[in-house]
Amino acid sequence: MLKIFKYGLPGSLMFFLIVLGMTGMAAGDDLATGKSLFEAKCQICHGANGHGDGPAASALNPKPRNFTDPTFWQKDTNALIKRTIKTGKGMMPAFNLDDEEIKAITDYMNHAFK
Repeated sequence: MLKIFKYGLPGSLMFFLIVLGMTGMAAGDDLATGKSLFEAKCQICHGANGHGDGPAASALNPKPRNFTDPTFWQKDTNALIKRTIKTGKGMMPAFNLDDEEIKAITDYMNHAFK
């Protein structure tokens, strides 16, 4: 048996909690990255709270999507977000982001606006 388990149940429980905490930190880092990317790339049009009311929104037609609208989340939204970031849509330009960056933005949007 591994040395870590020589302390029985308390040692095993401590090991599990440490691993679980490390996993949570990684997820938190991804959300922080996603938030940072959203602020840098999306917030100017979609707004800090995802309502589609960013500083540039008034000059755009059609208006930027409101990510807090529940109907937005009824489709395959993650694929839609990825495709829109990569190819653009309407007045929104395409962004040169890699798949990990797009996943971070998508995860952040799911966490913050859904």
